[in-house]
Amino acid sequence: MSDVGVVARGIRTPIIRTKDNLSQIVVDALLKAAKTEHFEFDNRDIVAVTEAVVSISQGNYATLDQIASDIKSKFETKHI
Repeated sequence: MSDVGVVARGIRTPIIRTKDNLSQIVVDALLKAAKTEHFEFDNRDIVAVTEAVVSISQGNYATLDQIASDIKSKFETKHI
């Protein structure tokens, strides 16, 4: 029985861009982190990836310019 409960780790990855192979990037980053930080994965470990990263890799996001344009079209003002 382990003396450790929940452990959360932030794993560094390269900047994710549209059409990147997110699965491969995550696997590579996890393996590198495990090697450099000296930890192992167990059978029931959970890996979570933020929705934002998934959306970016799928190209499913709005740019700042798109958001500004949408707001300008909905409000009759010169200042947004």
